[in-house]
Formats: sequence, structure tokens, C-alpha cells
Amino acid sequence: MIRSWKGSLTARVVKAISWYLNAAGDRAEPFKDLIFALLTFRQAFMVALIFRRHAHRNEFDRQFRYFCGPHLEKEMQWVLSKPRSDQYCNELILFLLICEKEKRVLELFPNIDWERVDDEFMESIGQLIKKLMSGYFMELLAQAHTINWTALRPQHLRRFAEMIKVMLEHRSFRFEQKSFEGRQADARRDGDPELFEAPLDRYVPEYFCDKELIETLVHQLDLPRHDDILVAREDHGQYWERFPADHPQREVLAEINLFYAYRNLLLTTYHSGEGFHVPQVYIKLTDTQQRLRRHLPAPSAELKVLLKKLETDLPDVKLLSPDWSALIGHNGHLNVHLMMREMGWWQGQPLLLADKDRIANKPFLSLFSDICPTLTLGENASPGVWHELASLTPFLGDSHQAFRFEDGRAVYWNDAGSLALKQWESRQRTFPLRDIYDRRLLADSRIEQTYQDYRRRWGMADGDWFVCLHVRDAQTRNDTEGVGESIRNASLATYIEAVRHITECGGWVVRMGGRKVPPFPKMARVIDYARSDDQFPAMDIHLMRRARMFIGTTSGFAYVATSFGIPTAMVNALSSIGLLWSTDTRFALKPVHRTDGRMLSLSEWTSEQYRWAYPTYESVARAELVVSESSSDEILETVREVLDISDPQRTGPAPEVDVGWERHVQVPGFFGSSRPSKYFLEKHARNLLRDPWADRSLRGGYRRAASYLLR
Repeated sequence: MIRSWKGSLTARVVKAISWYLNAAGDRAEPFKDLIFALLTFRQAFMVALIFRRHAHRNEFDRQFRYFCGPHLEKEMQWVLSKPRSDQYCNELILFLLICEKEKRVLELFPNIDWERVDDEFMESIGQLIKKLMSGYFMELLAQAHTINWTALRPQHLRRFAEMIKVMLEHRSFRFEQKSFEGRQADARRDGDPELFEAPLDRYVPEYFCDKELIETLVHQLDLPRHDDILVAREDHGQYWERFPADHPQREVLAEINLFYAYRNLLLTTYHSGEGFHVPQVYIKLTDTQQRLRRHLPAPSAELKVLLKKLETDLPDVKLLSPDWSALIGHNGHLNVHLMMREMGWWQGQPLLLADKDRIANKPFLSLFSDICPTLTLGENASPGVWHELASLTPFLGDSHQAFRFEDGRAVYWNDAGSLALKQWESRQRTFPLRDIYDRRLLADSRIEQTYQDYRRRWGMADGDWFVCLHVRDAQTRNDTEGVGESIRNASLATYIEAVRHITECGGWVVRMGGRKVPPFPKMARVIDYARSDDQFPAMDIHLMRRARMFIGTTSGFAYVATSFGIPTAMVNALSSIGLLWSTDTRFALKPVHRTDGRMLSLSEWTSEQYRWAYPTYESVARAELVVSESSSDEILETVREVLDISDPQRTGPAPEVDVGWERHVQVPGFFGSSRPSKYFLEKHARNLLRDPWADRSLRGGYRRAASYLLR
């Protein structure tokens, strides 16, 4: 009752002051100055705060800045205490921003009453967000989970959406990345060697800008200390970022920062040729996530409705980020990831977040809606719920880069995925996405009718068969040949003989890929579909489903064939990580040689010593290796074998190779259920099948690989 009386009195006083200010206009300025001059700091502070809270007007902003601003730091403990930091939090933030106390605003961020924000508040906060995101912004990102996303109006939500987008695209440390690259450029100019992203023990203190975070990473990963790097950075004026000591959620923010740091290291260690660090990094990431789950925020009312429909609770959600849907290869990973759940490899309710502007192939992704709930921003999910879930990535996110078994062991995700696919097929399980696709085709045959129209226009007769061909090229990916991941590309010239063989056997070849692929030479019974106006996403998938076989390589599109169980010739194959290749796949690897000219054996090719060198030209060069392309004869003979496997008239068993080759592969299940091409294996038998135990340096690598996958 007393509180109600006080509130009523306050409202009347504020109304009277507002009436006077309206009546006096500019003549009120001297009166306002006099009031603030006569009042103590705390009295003046509360007058400004209460007036803004109840009148929603900014008439006292100038007086606050002039009379209160100079004393803020001295009175900050009182300023940030209750009731100012909770009941008047929004107004307090505005006044702190007026006085350029941005760090203090971040301390109050969890207390913002999002249901009371107005355009003026969001304009001020928006300017702060823009400023922070132009530099170091982990203090803001680490608090994204405290935003009441579903309470924000669309125009207000957009101000924060960019922050979530940057996080989901793995650019959370873009300030650190820019600073790191700048120091690298300075070092190269001064004649020092380029650091790039390896080794990890030097990368961590050289890269991050939070000294506390660096200390934690060095300790938890048991890395050698390099205090000399930190001292050198300080000598060059390094300012160390840190979370405010008095922040009410400082412990949680530090854990979220640590989560994102480990997430960044999962990427950088792989691309720098140090993928052997991934298991340890992922164990630490999931340990951090487990601690964070104790602080999992309660879901909004709107999110609760969604969870009720899914018959699950928020702690049981396995959040699959847009990483799983942005690339078609990652769609293939998701297919196997869900197989793993079906076989009991992991528990929980999968929930896929997708962005309609970051989907590789919507018709293919749509197949997952039958087996994995999918929320697509801009289509079937409200922006509020979608961003609320995305902000919970540190608490619930399920990585597509690594996998941790229930007994605590961790491996690169593909190493687990290839082994899982092998187990799935050994149990005679069918291909889920193929079954879903075929059921949908029975219900809606429009794509089949368009496909038949294409066949007739292309000149195919009834009963003619065809092969889909995909060659990874630089133009489609905007690669520069000889740089980065272009090491996985191949030239068309070595495929011509295999293509001619197919057409001479009565088949057709449909060339797949992006619109920017280099033109295919004019040949009879060859359709350069990739460059034609006939291409569209649904037809890409349908052609693969109708193909007799597929010729591909280690690119994402190959996993469409795997998901549908299409017999496949994988040539020019190069991978550091397990391959999701099905039973009717035969492969020919890109030959890898040491600089002394000796070709790597299978045991070396898949060893911890060498396999992490393959991601880029730069990592291959650092490992002193040379990678070449599959030869025309290797491609031709691999295609011949798969044509035989896929021949509907074949009555005998498919050609096989002695399973003894598998004992030379150091990572169990590395090639999924596939087999090497018989021709390729026999051609290089002397090199590929050298005794894996002959080289003592490889023995430990084999034992480590076997132990983490087979124990």
C-alpha cells in the first residue's frame, strides 16, 4: 500500500514538472540548472532517473551530463547498486551512455528490461553495438543469452541479429584475427618467419587479446608457456581486454568466452595442419559447455510452446547450428549424425537452425524435416525464437567438427562419422534420405515429369542410362589455384578418357557443379548441365537419384550420392579426416609424395604424422609433401569398376580387392564402407601396401588412432 502511494505521488510530481517544462519551454533551462546546482549528486541523479523513468522524456539529460557526469566514477558503487541497477536499469544505461561509460553499461546488460525498451533506448544501444562490433566485442557476445529476444520488436531485434550472424559464421574473434594478421605482416616486413596459425602453443598467446583467457587455455591444454610473446606484445603497446571484475555474471561470461575460444581453435588447428589437437580441444570445449549448462537460462514463453510441441525440455536439446545446413557436404554429415543417434551413439532432441539465405540446396535440406525438426529463419520460425536458440549455442550447441563418445573420448567428427556409416551398413540398414525422397516422389511427381522433359530435349531415348560427374574446380569456389583449399581441385583433361568410355558403352554423362565451372569440351552424349539454364536445386538432387553411378571427389556434393546409396567412383581424393563413403564406392587417392620423391604408403597417408597436412597447399608445403592428381588411367579404371558394380545385368559378384589393405589404414573406418579401386591399389601396391610396422615412427600413431576409435 505504501509502495502504491509512493508511486502515485511520484507520478503526480513528474506530471507537474512535465506540465511546467511544456509551459516554460526554453525559459525552463535556467530553472533546471538551478535545481541541479542546489541538489547533492545523489539527489540530482535520482531526480533525472525518476523523471526519465516516468515521463519518458530527456529534458534533464544536459544537466545530468554537466552536474552528475564528473562525479560518476567516484560514486559508481552507489550508482550501480539497487534500486538503480534493477528498477531503473534502462534509464541508468541511457545516462551512462550519455556520459560515455560504455564498460559500465556492459555490467548492467543482464538487467535490461527488454519489455520496456523504446526507440530512443534502442537507438543508443544500437550505436554501442555498432561501435563494439567494429572492434573487440566478446563482452557483448558473451551476454547474448541474457537478451529477451521474443520481447523485441523486429526493428529492434535487427540491431542484435548481426552479432549472432557473426558468431554463427565463426567470426567472433575477427578483431583478434585482424590484429594477428597485422602483427604477422609487420613480422614478415622485419624479416621474421611467418607464424600463420601453428604451432598451437605459440598461436594462443599470439592471437587472443584477453590475458586471462590465454592463461586458461595454456593451463587447460597443458601447452608450453611463451611469456616472451606476451612481453613482446606489451612492449608494442598491447591492451589486454578483460571482463569487468564486478560483473554479476563474470564467471559465466568467462566460461562463454572460453567456449568460443575452443570453438575457434577447432577450426584453426585443422586448417593449419595441426588437426591432431582437435580431440583434446573438443574435450575441453565440452567440459566448458557442461559447466555452462548449470547456468542455462529459462526459455521464453514462445520457446516453451515450441519445446512442448517437440515433447522435450530445453536441457535435452542438441542445437545444430546453420553450419550443418549451409554446405551440402555438411548436409551429408547431418545425415550420418542422425544415423549415429539412431544407433545410440548420442542422446537428446536434435533441433536444426537454418538461415534461408545460407542453405546450399533447399530441396535436399528439406528431406531432414522428417527426421530432425528444422527451424528456418525467415520461413517457419519467428526471429525471436530463432535468435534466442542461437544465443544458447555455448550451452546447447552440437559441433559438426568433433564428436565425443559417452565414455569421454573425442575424435574429429568425420573420423567418428565414417566409422558410424560402416557400422550402419554392416547392419543392413537402408538409406534414410533416399527412402524419404522416394516417398515424396510418389506423392508429388512434378520433378520427375520435368526430368523426363529434359531427357527428351537432351536426346536421351527411353532406357538410356547416364552418369553424374562432378569435378571440384577453382572458379565455382572463387579459389586461387595453388593457394589454400584449391589443393583438392582437379583438371578436366584427365577425365576425358573415362567420359569417352561411358559414352562408347551407350551411356550419357551429365556434368554437375556451379554455374561458374569451366566449360566441358564438346562431346557426343555429354550434357554440360552445370552451365545450362536447365539447372536448378531440385533437379540437381533428382539427377543424382536417377543416375546409374556418380563420379566425384572429396567435395560436398559427393555426399548426396552417399546419402542416396548411389554407386560412386571417388577419384582425386584427398582428406585428412574420415570419409562418409558407402559400400558401392571405389576410390583412387591423390598420390602424395615426400620431397625426396617417395610416395606415401596407406599407413603413412592416414597417419597422425602426415594426414593433418592435407587441408591446404600451405600446410602440405610445411609438411614437406607434394600432392599430385589422379592420372587418366586411374580415373578410367575406377569408373570401369563402378560401372560393373552398378550394371543391372550383372549376375556375378562385384569385383573386390583383398580386405588385407585395411590393416594398412591407421584410422579404423577412415574410408567408411568403401574400397580402393582394384586397379589403383595394384598399380601402387609396392608403395601403398608397404608394411605399416616397417617405419617405427608410425607405430605410436597407429596405436593412438586405434585406441580412440576401437576401445
